[in-house]
Amino acid sequence: MSASSNGILLPRRGPSPVEAHRRRVETRVLASRVVVVLAVLGLVSAVAHGLRRVFSPVADLVPGLTEATARPTLLLVSIALLITARGLRKGHRLSWVLALGVLALSAVLHLLKGVDVFETLVLLAALVWLASRWSAFPVLPTRRAVRRAAWVTGLSTAGLAGAVALVATLVPEHSGRARAEELGSIVHPVSFALTLVFVVTMLWALTSPRDAVRLSPADHVKEREHARHVVERHGGGTLDYFALRDDKDWFFVADSVVAFSVRGGVCLVSPDPIGPADERELVWAEFLSMASSNGWSVAVVAASADWLPVYEASGLHVVYFGDEAVVDCPTFTLAGSAHKSLRQAVNRVERAGYTTTFHDPATLDADLRTAISEMAEESRRGEDERGFSMTLSRLFDPADTGLMLSVTRSAEGRVDAFCQWVPAAAVDGWSLDVMRRRLDTDDIPNGLVDTTIVHTVTELVRRGERGLGLNFAVMREVLESDDSASRLDQVTRPLLQRLSRGTQMETLGKFNDKFEPTWVPRYVVLDSAELIATQAVVLAGAEGVTEIPVIGRFLGAVGTAR
Repeated sequence: MSASSNGILLPRRGPSPVEAHRRRVETRVLASRVVVVLAVLGLVSAVAHGLRRVFSPVADLVPGLTEATARPTLLLVSIALLITARGLRKGHRLSWVLALGVLALSAVLHLLKGVDVFETLVLLAALVWLASRWSAFPVLPTRRAVRRAAWVTGLSTAGLAGAVALVATLVPEHSGRARAEELGSIVHPVSFALTLVFVVTMLWALTSPRDAVRLSPADHVKEREHARHVVERHGGGTLDYFALRDDKDWFFVADSVVAFSVRGGVCLVSPDPIGPADERELVWAEFLSMASSNGWSVAVVAASADWLPVYEASGLHVVYFGDEAVVDCPTFTLAGSAHKSLRQAVNRVERAGYTTTFHDPATLDADLRTAISEMAEESRRGEDERGFSMTLSRLFDPADTGLMLSVTRSAEGRVDAFCQWVPAAAVDGWSLDVMRRRLDTDDIPNGLVDTTIVHTVTELVRRGERGLGLNFAVMREVLESDDSASRLDQVTRPLLQRLSRGTQMETLGKFNDKFEPTWVPRYVVLDSAELIATQAVVLAGAEGVTEIPVIGRFLGAVGTAR
C-alpha cells in the first residue's frame, strides 16, 4: 500500500498535514456528539411520558405525530440518530448526508409550525457549518455493505408485506371493529420491530468501518520485503524489526513505512513509523488520511518518546504503557550481593555441563535446526507468539538473515533453551524476539534462561557491542512506584497489583530486574474518549494480555486480526 509513486515531497502552504487531520477529527467529534445529544433527548422523551413535551427536538423532525404514534416513532428516529452519530465519528459520507437532511428538515418544520426564527437560524447555521466540512467525511460504503443492506431491505419489505397480508386475511371486510383492533395490537408491534431491525441493520452495515484489503500471499511477501529494505536503511530501534511480522500490513510514503494491523475496526500501529526523520509529520498525516478514508480509528502500541509530539499534534492521546528493559552489556556484572541469586543460578547451570553457542538462524545446520524446532513446538503455549509489538512470531524464515540465536545445550548435546534476537542498531546490539526452555523433562536446572541471557551479554561484550533489549514490563512504573507517586498511581496500583498477581505483568518485571537494565518508557497512543474503550480491548488482545481473570479469554478473541 503506497501513498506516493515518485517519492517527491513537496512543500505545503497553510496548516500542516497533521494539523489539518486534527481539525477534521475535531469536526467529526463535534458533529457526532451533537447528534448523540439529540438522540438521547429523543430516547428520554420517548420513554418518559411526562417529559415528551419538554424534550421534543427529535419530535420536531417527524411531522404529523399523534399520541399513539409518537413514542415508537421517536424511539425509531432516536436509535437511527445514534447510529448516524457513530458513522459521523468514523467519517462516513452517508451519515453526513443524513445529518444534513435532519438539520434541513428540522429547520423547515420550525418555520412551518410557527415561524420560530431563532431556532431556524441556529439550525441553518449548523447546516452551513456541517456542509462546509464535507472533506471530514470521506468514507463511502463498500460494495459488500451495500449488498448486505439490499438483502436486509428485501427481507424487511417482505416481512412488512407479510404482516399487512396477514391483517387483510384475518380481518374480513365486514368483521367487527373489536376483531380488527385485536389483530392490530399484535401486528403493529411486529411491524415496528421489523422496521427497527431493518433501520438498525441497514445503517449499521452502511456505516461500519471497511475491512482491510487482504493481499495474496505472494503480494504480501513482496510488500514485506519492501518494508524490510526500509527497515534496513532507516530502522534500528529495538522494536523496528518487528514491523516485519506476517500479520501486519505496510503503508509506504516516500522512503518511510508504517506497519499496521486492522482488528475490529481499530488500526493498530507498531512500531513507530520507520523512515527519515524529516518525513515524520508528512508520513503520519498521509497514514491517518488513509485510515480515516476506511473508517478506522488509530492506536499506536509501544510508542517511543521521540514520536509523541507528532502523535499529540494530530489529536491523539498518549498514555503510559510500560517500560522496555535494555541491558548495557559492558557495565553488566554478576559481582556483588545484589546479584547473588543470579550468580548462583549461572554457576549451577554451568556445573551441570551446559554451554551456550551463538548462530545466525539462516545458516544453521539441519540437525540443530530440527532440534530447536522440535523443542520450540513442545514448549509453545498457545497458537500464536505473545505480543503484537515485541515478537516476530516465526522461526527460520529464509528471508530473516542477520538474526542471532543463543542456544544452550546440555552436556549430552540436547537443546534445552534458546533465545532469538533481532538486530537493533540504535542500541548497538540486539533485541529479544523469543525465549524458550524445555518443559517435557524434570532434569533441567533452574536458571537456564537466565544463564542463556548472561552468556549472551558476555558474547556481545566480546564482539564490542553494547545493548541487549529484553522483555517489556507492562505498567512497571505504576506497579513499582513508591509513596511519592501521584495520587492516581497510588489509587490504581493496588488494583493493578491484584490483577497482575501470577501473570506476566508481574513476573516479567521481576525477571528483567535481575539484569539491572535501563528502563525505556513506552506508551500507547489512543483516539478520542468515545473510542478508547474499544481500542483498549483490541490492544489487550493483540498484546496477549489475556491472563487477567474473567475477561482474559474475551480479550484474546477480540484482539485477533481479521
